Amino acid sequence: MVCDDCKNKPATIFFKEVNPGKIVELHLCEQCAHKRGLLMAKKMSPVEILQKMLKEKSAKDEKIICTNCCLSLAEFKRIGRFGCSKCLSEFSPQINNLLKQIHQSDRHVGRNPVRGEKNGFEIFKLRAKLKKVLEKEAYEEAAKIRDLLKKYGIEDNK
Repeated sequence: MVCDDCKNKPATIFFKEVNPGKIVELHLCEQCAHKRGLLMAKKMSPVEILQKMLKEKSAKDEKIICTNCCLSLAEFKRIGRFGCSKCLSEFSPQINNLLKQIHQSDRHVGRNPVRGEKNGFEIFKLRAKLKKVLEKEAYEEAAKIRDLLKKYGIEDNK
């Protein structure tokens, strides 16, 4: 069956729209279906991009070898892991495009740490120390500990 729009290519997409009292049936090739907006370009997941890259080996990849661990680019593509810390710099020209596709950027920007989550134990120790110092009536040292607690956003003197 030939495409209803371009009448050149074979129809691979069969579209049927049922409206009240009317049925519209289209037989389209992929390009014409894209033009009509019936097919969306699928965004590939990072795993799919990596799998695609790993399958695309060439003879040149066998010749590109890490000077530190002797891992070839072809072997990296097959395994999916670097052999050492130097592999990233050795293979960077070949994998920069891949990293841009996976991360939509060529730089890694991590998340900002949530304030106070990791400092709970330290705050607990400072409060216990403050309590002991106040029992000994060492007010100068207590003031220093209070100031440290203020840096963590703790205002009360429990």
